[in-house]
Amino acid sequence: MTPKLWAERAQALDRYRWRLLRERYGVLGSAVRFAREAWADLRFGLRARRCLASQVVAEPCDFLLLQSAPKVIAFARKKLFIQALRERGHHLLETALQAPPVVCRERMLQQPPQSVPLRYFGYAAYAQWLVSHHQPGVLLNDRNGSLYSPFLRLAMQARGRPLVHLAHASTVERSRRLGMNDYDFYLLFGRSSLEALQARTLRFGDSTAVLAGSHMIDGAYDLAPADGQQQRLLVLGVGPDKEKEAGYQRTYDLLRDWAAANADWQVLIKRHPRSQGNYWQAAAGQLANVQLLAAECTLAEALEQASVVVNIMSNAVIEAGLAGRPVLYVNLSGDQDIFAQERFFGPRIHTLASLQNGIAAIAADYPAHVTAARAFALFHLSHGSHGLMQNVRVLECLLHGQPLPDDIECAPLNGSDGP
Repeated sequence: MTPKLWAERAQALDRYRWRLLRERYGVLGSAVRFAREAWADLRFGLRARRCLASQVVAEPCDFLLLQSAPKVIAFARKKLFIQALRERGHHLLETALQAPPVVCRERMLQQPPQSVPLRYFGYAAYAQWLVSHHQPGVLLNDRNGSLYSPFLRLAMQARGRPLVHLAHASTVERSRRLGMNDYDFYLLFGRSSLEALQARTLRFGDSTAVLAGSHMIDGAYDLAPADGQQQRLLVLGVGPDKEKEAGYQRTYDLLRDWAAANADWQVLIKRHPRSQGNYWQAAAGQLANVQLLAAECTLAEALEQASVVVNIMSNAVIEAGLAGRPVLYVNLSGDQDIFAQERFFGPRIHTLASLQNGIAAIAADYPAHVTAARAFALFHLSHGSHGLMQNVRVLECLLHGQPLPDDIECAPLNGSDGP
């Protein structure tokens, strides 16, 4: 290992964090925020130096799944993934990053093997402790943008073992956290995620992107083909924040007006999980053909009832494509189409006439629109509903030091974090 490698990664992190701030703020605003963040990091580093563990007891495992916070574990979002690895005989331990006060109080800190600037000492010492304590064959990181990642990677490299980042959604959004790219392997949902990451102007570190598909998708969306003559339109609602914006309110108004003018169609509304559905509850009270589905209705159950899907700006459009339901992209806001819907479904719809024409086009050639929907899904989700087992295959190869399967696409994802 290069004598100053840990210190060099810390210095690179400083440059990266400064550039992240400069993407949003002027020089003065960036300087103030940079100093504030540095002060918090220094306090962590100072306390960490006084709270190093006197000894570290090793409790080895095959896979260490490191979640972003303890509360995330309770959500059980990776239940199927964890179950699949354990059923194959692997010792998987799920834990979470702890807050700095907890890390110091519990002395979950070990002296890093090389000197590290005080600002990053807490991050480096906690990462070293995690790797020394759990000694994972493969460390599975789940937190986007984690400042622990570079030091976890260095600690794992010293043991000759890989750090793997598990994408927990497609990476097409603009979140600044997605600029962190310091992993040995980055398991992505699909090609759309890779293209979006490659297009980012700022990435820290380098990794090998692996298009393994989604480890969170099962066979629930392998639905029977819908009847193209069945006039049942499913609207995928947006989150409560977007529901307050004028552009999305106009979109809802357009869909409500279309429903009022097409009483022969049943319009089903799948609310966003965080939405109360007030708009559509009121519309359902006025229009007999509008139904707000119960909050307990799963997305798969909603899609099973539909012959056509309208998406505005929801991740659920990917599952709609996986289920083979033709999609219409309707959006009167000025927001960018981050899902590349226009590439597969045609121009964005923003008038009653274009919505009516879109419905007619689907009816005229329903099988072709089903094919387009499935192609859209595979663009976002490599391997479709088989992503879980493909992820397991990849991880077992990494655990045993074997080459990755030939049928799983890989690509280098280099950083842009130089001076």
